[in-house]
Amino acid sequence: MIRNQIQSITQTLSNTPTFIYGTANELNLLADDATFPVVFMYPLQPVEVSPQINGSVDNTFSVYLEFLYQTEFDQYTTDNETYVTQALQMANEFIVKASKYREGEGRYFRIKAGDKAKCLPVYNKFDVNTTGVSLTITLATMYFPTIA
Repeated sequence: MIRNQIQSITQTLSNTPTFIYGTANELNLLADDATFPVVFMYPLQPVEVSPQINGSVDNTFSVYLEFLYQTEFDQYTTDNETYVTQALQMANEFIVKASKYREGEGRYFRIKAGDKAKCLPVYNKFDVNTTGVSLTITLATMYFPTIA
C-alpha cells in the first residue's frame, strides 16, 4: 500500500525521523515509546479512483501526516516556535522528496505545480506532549505495476 512509499520517503529526510502509522488512539499510545522527531501517518482518507481512456486507472490519495518533536509540558507557545519551524522544514522536504520519489523506471507520485497542501501548527498533542506541524496533501500515483 501507499504507506510503504510514504515511509520510504520519510526515512530519507535530513532529521531522520521515526515513522509511525496508525489511528489517533494508536499513535497516542505509540508516541509514549517513540524516538523523536517523528512522522505520524494516519489512515488514508479518501481514495479517489479515476478510470482513464488508455485503460489505466489513476488513484488520488489524501494523506494526513504530522511532523512532531517531543516538548516539555507547561512550555509557552512562543517557546515551541522553534519546533514548529523545524517541523515545517521537514514537511517541505517531504513534499520535495515525494515529488521526486522513484520506484522502477518512473516517478511514483504526481504532485502538480500549484496544488496546495495544507500545513498547520500542532501544539501540545498526545499524552507525551508534542509540537510540530500537520500536513494534508493530495498525492496521485503515476503508474501501477502491470497486472497479469
